[in-house]
Amino acid sequence: MENILLRIILFTSFISIITALEKTNVEFIRTSCSLTTYPTLCFNSLSSQAGAIQTSPKLLAQTALSVAAMKDCIDLLSDSVYELKKSLQEMSQPGSKDPRMVMSDIQTWVSSSLTDEDTCSEGFRSDPKMKSVVRGKIVNVAHLTSNALALINNYASQHGYKSSSTTLISALEKTNMEFIKTSCSLTTYPTLCFNSLSTRSGVIQTSPKLLAETALSVTLDTTRTTKLSMVKLSKVNGMTPREVSAMKDCIELLSDSVYELKKSIEEMSDPGSKDARLVISDIQTWVSSALTDEDTCSEGFANDPKMKNVVRGKIVNVAHLTSNALALINSYASLSE
Repeated sequence: MENILLRIILFTSFISIITALEKTNVEFIRTSCSLTTYPTLCFNSLSSQAGAIQTSPKLLAQTALSVAAMKDCIDLLSDSVYELKKSLQEMSQPGSKDPRMVMSDIQTWVSSSLTDEDTCSEGFRSDPKMKSVVRGKIVNVAHLTSNALALINNYASQHGYKSSSTTLISALEKTNMEFIKTSCSLTTYPTLCFNSLSTRSGVIQTSPKLLAETALSVTLDTTRTTKLSMVKLSKVNGMTPREVSAMKDCIELLSDSVYELKKSIEEMSDPGSKDARLVISDIQTWVSSALTDEDTCSEGFANDPKMKNVVRGKIVNVAHLTSNALALINSYASLSE
């Protein structure tokens, strides 16, 4: 009987110690979060990890990074879902579009989806353990997407469409790819440039004009996707009135970018009777304006570094694609003089 009572006392004491430790850990998180811009969001997102964080500032910071990376990862996977849905819709209902352009669009979207999935796990590079866990979750998705892209490329090859798969590239396609690689080497972000355009080598061929037009088209598609992502982000609860206002301005700026890029594509593909130099000048102005809009978007959160980083993470790819498109337009303009 005495042994049983002793065990009960020991067990109760143990529970009390654990409870006290948990309380200390939670209070540590609460106190630390009170120093942040969004203390409630901070505490709510980290308190469930109190046992792992304990009272370590280092573990607290690492966990906060992992939570932020997880949110970005979810956004990237949402983008993947959108891109794969677009691919399915385009493949099942191509409408009156040129079949080569349809296949090129699908290859671009699926390639972009694959990039999103890889980028997701890379967001945890500062936390190798978490990176392994996340990669374990999405590796199957990435492999399925890779397989889908290979089968799309095979289908494109069998039907005489140009494919981005290097194993299917003919001598002519090789020349086209080299043209894109050489042209992209003159841009600020050459790797992004080549990756975003190489799947359309069959459409671009070795035409500086088609290269610039395609760069604009890819940038327009990405800007639209990013705008939709920003609209979703704007509906998140917990933002201050200032953040809501800045987010609204940012979405409007991205809408302006979409308009300016559309105008550029229309002017480039159908200049009418306008003077060629004036056409190029108009396009350069619109694309430069779109680039400014994108930079201004993240600057609207200058007084809120945390939110600025989130927004910048969304639009940095758009800004880089726009910068590359402008460089290719300028290159085409110099050849047309």
